[in-house]
Amino acid sequence: MSTLSSSTGRPLGATIMRGLTRCAPALLSCAPALLLGAAMLTTAPHAEAATPTASQLQQLKQLPRAQQEQLARQYGVDLDSLSTSSSDNEQQDANTTPETPERIGGEQSQSDNIRHPGKASSQDDDTLKPFGYAFFDGKPASMASVDDLPLPSDYQIGPGDTLDIQVFGKENQQYDLTVKRDGNIHFPKYGPMQVAGETFGKVREQIKAMFEQRVIGVDVTVDIGAMRTMQVYLAGDVKQPGAYTVNGLTTVTQALLASGGIKTSGSLRDIQLKRNGKVIETLDLYDLLLAGDSSNDVRLLKGDTLFVPARGAQVAIEGEVLRPALYELNGPTTLASAINMAGGALPEGYLSSVSVKRVTESGIQQFSLDMSTSKGQAFTVKNGDDIKIAQSNDALDNAVVLRGEVVRQGAYNFESGMTIADLVSNAQRDLKPTADLNYALVVREIDAERNIEVLQFKLGQAIDHPSSSDNLRLQQGDQVFVFNNGIDSQYWDQRQSAKVDKSRLNRKGNGGSYIDAETGAEVQSQTKQNESKLAKKLAERDDEGERSLREQELEPIIERLKHQANNQYNAAVVELGGAVKYPGVYPLPANASFEQLLDAAGGLTEAAYLRQAEITRRQVVEGRLTVRHYPLDLNKAIKGEGPQFAIHRQDRINIKTKPNWHKNNTIELQGEVRFPGVYAFERGETIQDVIERAGGLTEFAYPKGAVFSRERLKRQEEERLKMLNRQLQQEISSLALRRQTSSAQYTTSPSEALSLAEELQNAEAVGRMVISLPRALKGDDVANIMIENGDKLYVPPKNPVVSIMGEVQFTSNQLFEPGMTVSDYIESAGGTKQQADTDRIYVVRADGSVMMPNNSFWFSRSQKRLEPGDTIIVPIDTDYLDGLSTASTATQILYQMGVAWKAVKD
Repeated sequence: MSTLSSSTGRPLGATIMRGLTRCAPALLSCAPALLLGAAMLTTAPHAEAATPTASQLQQLKQLPRAQQEQLARQYGVDLDSLSTSSSDNEQQDANTTPETPERIGGEQSQSDNIRHPGKASSQDDDTLKPFGYAFFDGKPASMASVDDLPLPSDYQIGPGDTLDIQVFGKENQQYDLTVKRDGNIHFPKYGPMQVAGETFGKVREQIKAMFEQRVIGVDVTVDIGAMRTMQVYLAGDVKQPGAYTVNGLTTVTQALLASGGIKTSGSLRDIQLKRNGKVIETLDLYDLLLAGDSSNDVRLLKGDTLFVPARGAQVAIEGEVLRPALYELNGPTTLASAINMAGGALPEGYLSSVSVKRVTESGIQQFSLDMSTSKGQAFTVKNGDDIKIAQSNDALDNAVVLRGEVVRQGAYNFESGMTIADLVSNAQRDLKPTADLNYALVVREIDAERNIEVLQFKLGQAIDHPSSSDNLRLQQGDQVFVFNNGIDSQYWDQRQSAKVDKSRLNRKGNGGSYIDAETGAEVQSQTKQNESKLAKKLAERDDEGERSLREQELEPIIERLKHQANNQYNAAVVELGGAVKYPGVYPLPANASFEQLLDAAGGLTEAAYLRQAEITRRQVVEGRLTVRHYPLDLNKAIKGEGPQFAIHRQDRINIKTKPNWHKNNTIELQGEVRFPGVYAFERGETIQDVIERAGGLTEFAYPKGAVFSRERLKRQEEERLKMLNRQLQQEISSLALRRQTSSAQYTTSPSEALSLAEELQNAEAVGRMVISLPRALKGDDVANIMIENGDKLYVPPKNPVVSIMGEVQFTSNQLFEPGMTVSDYIESAGGTKQQADTDRIYVVRADGSVMMPNNSFWFSRSQKRLEPGDTIIVPIDTDYLDGLSTASTATQILYQMGVAWKAVKD
């Protein structure tokens, strides 16, 4: 017999043993080599002499299972075969009875492979699988040594068993007696005793009785020292047929597990145990799998044969059952019994019409059976039947649904005569604080096509006055919607201690201030600027027409009403606009009144004009669509006086605003006014009017440098900056394309030009309007403009400085000298840079106006002179940007915006 050797010349088993000794402190690092070597010993031919024992692989077993599997995959080792091999080696080395049945001969069958855990099934997950065969999947786990197992009293003693007899007391003796082939055990002093064929319990009593008769004053204990081994046979549709060596405790199921299980073509319900050519027991595994009954799982004796015949009749059970699968029948079976085998129907299973499809010679025959009747339960199923339990309708039955601003949303049991007050009986207990008590809806399906109608009611009236018409009577399937009242309950209902911003207190205590981003003025925090900004944001939100929360909640109902409109009936919706709290589209309730529609929109606002409203209606007259307008006395309509005007589908109701009504118009005065702050004004007031109300200008004011910012102009300026940025990016893209397709040389890459576009994109609009404050204060009709909401006026103090910015050697602020010209100031800043555009030098006046001097300006003192606060701009020459036409404009805008800010700031 050859011995498998390692590369060092030593036997490989010894090499692994030495490796284990070295690797004991660091087992993980040696595990890969250990696995590889062990696998070679397991799979290599003629390796019996070098097969490792259990002690050699004990440290390998100490690794976590995940680590063992990872190493096995890495080195291509079959971990299960390695474990089985090591287990077999332990048994052979110890020369003990096999723990699990050991197969003697034959080859492994490949016709029906075992599906191990963790491996993907070859069948599709949606395909029904035969029931019960997974019981045999995988390999049996290692069992404890048979010597350590308690021996049952009904164990039948046979030749080969060893009895361990202990005698103690007057005499102390130990006997290890093996049952001979003739069935006797031989005591050295007392002769033979027949024990074969008797149970262990009876043999134990027999031995004790013999010693009590022959020896006085002794006690005896009897145990099994070693059980016999025997040979049994597995035949039929098993995965591993052949002869197996088993111990005396092996049962039918243990032998089947050792053989790898039963093929899917084999029967689970007619497993036959044959002894001496006769069937002595039949095992139905469904008793074990479905009821846990193992009474027929008998022990095997020497020479027994387990025979698994071909599978019998089979039916498919699918749908709403606990265990959909293919089930084998065992004799005549009713439909009720078949469904019970599948674990019974699920709660959502529809048992009133169970489908059974049967293949016959004439085709497929369909049965629909009611399992609530005895006839349906007693229906006999046959081989090949396909049983399917469909799902019940998931629609709510005998229920109403409560949704929206309620504490407990969901379905509620419906009872005849049920009303709104029965569903919501207490506003404090059943409703959220945000529930609107003046507007709620009942959505009701009115026909088989599931078309809906809407009923409107006041929830508060229904709860407080159950006898009122608002306490609607509900029907089965109604859905009650409770809407939000617009209150921020998260803020008002949270009881948290107010946290004081210490930094804000410090700023106020120290007379803190901040720079206004629109005018550049230094504003004291005591001017309540935050309040004015909040009011402005709220006004902007209203002007932008953002959808209210109520509009969002109503959207599914509105869409459903629009969907069910047809050529004969318009959608049952109306639109309310104007001076209402929540303008928008609303469902038109059945028998709706004008007051109900106003409740839907949250009621009138303070700006509503009560003398007149307008209803716009679309009508078809002589085949043509016409739009007509109907005036309505709103005050009388609310009180129910005068002629009642019926509301039609898709009417538009416009609640007019009071003449000359406006929101709180404010203007902020900053700088050198006697009383700076935020002032409310009436439409038509001018700059002169509001400055006079503020006490006029201070003696330090410089009205020529006044900065006037208007919100409307700021928004326009933002849009223009966006448009200019888009144009610049398009030209840069064209430039990049020309660079790729032309051999011309360019001084600047498009990436440098993109930096200008990025700077333009980040530029913040100012919204400055150039005004002449001195003329406005004198009452000039042109300069004394009307003010608008959100305007800001900053009057700076006198600042005798002229700034020089742009492409000069040193940007600086020079003291104003009446006799100095533009060229003088540029020279004082070190002159222009090489990339300066000297042909387009301009001056930004303190009031924001721009002066473009002619060529003779630098040498003529007869032109308009410079004044304090003026800024001289030397722009950059845009030709170096490869002739981008928009770059020049963008550069000038950026310069001018920066200069305006710099001039105001200084």
